[in-house]
Formats: sequence, structure tokens, C-alpha cells
Amino acid sequence: MNKSSLPSMQPDSDRESVSFLVIGSRQTVTNTIHTLYRMGFAQISEWSPLLPASEPGKVMKILTRSVPTD
Repeated sequence: MNKSSLPSMQPDSDRESVSFLVIGSRQTVTNTIHTLYRMGFAQISEWSPLLPASEPGKVMKILTRSVPTD
């Protein structure tokens, strides 16, 4: 891979980070991530590992993307 094909690590003023959270039971979060994958929203590997949520018995996954600000 040549240097010109690598993604830029410089902040881009016309883009902004946005995060998506899926919170629920382990099974519901997993099912939702798979449904979003089948809809073309995101690859399963783009989501964080299962993380504990603040509510007992709940977990979450996070997806952060860079999106245009316009």
C-alpha cells in the first residue's frame, strides 16, 4: 500500500465524529447489530466489543463514524 492510499490522520474540518449506541440484553444487542449489518448499515467488526452498561443486566456496543458536517 502506498502512502497516498492511506487514510489521512489529519483532522478534517468538514467532518465530525458521531457515535451510535445499542444498549440492551446481550442477545438483543447482538441481534440488532446483525440486523443493521444485513441492512448495510455497518460491518459487525466495526462495533466495539460488548461493554457493560450502567443498568444491571444490560450491555452495549458503540460504533463511531466520521460524517460530513453539512
